[in-house]
Amino acid sequence: MPIGASGRTEHLWFVLTNEDENGKFLAVNLTSFELYKDKTVVLDKGHPFITKKSVINYSDATIFDARKIDEIIQKGFAAKKQSCSVELLREIRDGLLASDESPQETQDYLTLRLS
Repeated sequence: MPIGASGRTEHLWFVLTNEDENGKFLAVNLTSFELYKDKTVVLDKGHPFITKKSVINYSDATIFDARKIDEIIQKGFAAKKQSCSVELLREIRDGLLASDESPQETQDYLTLRLS
């Protein structure tokens, strides 16, 4: 997402948690590799959407409202993609906890949701 947004690049988002009791979940996005970007998790494969060297953009980790995401998908601005492997999910989650770029709120949320 975002699909079809003028001047914005589509990014693959990885959902790191199931919805909580308030309908919230945590996700991070994949972005192009650049030397200045966080290199906690660098990927060049692992999901069909990954076609070039990329990194997980931990500074943009977000706690989403599932209802709002469903609306965005229904309007065609986002689309669900194939799930990643359990191993890749674990690597991305571990990276969120290790990265200095991850917002503290998202690290705390992930730790709580995985405990």
